[in-house]
Amino acid sequence: MLFKAIDKFFDKIKYLLSLIIFVLIAMATLFFIYWLLFSAKIAMPEWFNRFAWSNIDFWAQVIKGTPLYKELIPVLPVLVSGVYIILTYFANCLMTFLENNHKRFGQCVEQYKSNLARTINEELHNDFINELKRTTFMMFKIKVAVTKQESYLNALTLDNVDPIQLEDTIQKQILTAVSSDLIQEKGMDNNSVYFVITDFEKARDFMLQLVNTSADKIKAQMRPKITIGFYCGVELYNDIEEKDNIKAYLDKIVDLKITNKIAATPRFKLYYENIYPTYFWFDLMGEYNLSKSEDSPKNIMIYSIKRK
Repeated sequence: MLFKAIDKFFDKIKYLLSLIIFVLIAMATLFFIYWLLFSAKIAMPEWFNRFAWSNIDFWAQVIKGTPLYKELIPVLPVLVSGVYIILTYFANCLMTFLENNHKRFGQCVEQYKSNLARTINEELHNDFINELKRTTFMMFKIKVAVTKQESYLNALTLDNVDPIQLEDTIQKQILTAVSSDLIQEKGMDNNSVYFVITDFEKARDFMLQLVNTSADKIKAQMRPKITIGFYCGVELYNDIEEKDNIKAYLDKIVDLKITNKIAATPRFKLYYENIYPTYFWFDLMGEYNLSKSEDSPKNIMIYSIKRK
């Protein structure tokens, strides 16, 4: 409000000064014309003469009543015109001074607003980063899907292969083989394997171990005419009480069946882009409706992760 009041004050002063300059120019022009008419001894209305000489006497009052006044009478109108020209010059100088200061004031206001916005943004960014740093847990969820290529000949040779049992075997092998001091909790849930860690700085190394171990266990069970799919999702959360909800959330992401990639949520991407920006590349896989309902869609962007 103060800035606007000062800005309006400048505008009003400049407007008033512009009126004064207009009047001064008009008076200078008027007395020059009057001098021309007076020199040509052209008769003018009495009221005009009284107006003109009252102004002339005002400016010449210092010398009025002296012999110099009488000597200068023929040129007094043009001298007064010169006085108004000089006043117009000073008024223009004052206008330039006001405009320059008004401009500087505007620049100072913009700089102040810019600095204030920068300070606010920095504080908001710091609060945002601090909020991100309060994130405590990271959960990975892995699901292995085994499918047989059905045909008459395959049925004869693969009768002893149970896809569900093979899936369970591979997932249990992964659960047992992945061992690290980073793991706070691990187990089986809803026909899938989950791991919980809390050291986000070392998550990249754990992720590499998780992927390599899973790949080794899957390769060891590979057989002709059998396809084994690897699906993995990862999410962050703050409260241990959120664990069951995060498991269910990751089930939906794993069920998207994004093969042989670690699917990450926007929250995961936001965290690592701001806290550890040199760790991962994120490729957008698409926008998915995790609600499985067209009536109340809950679309979310899903990203795949690559180590930098």
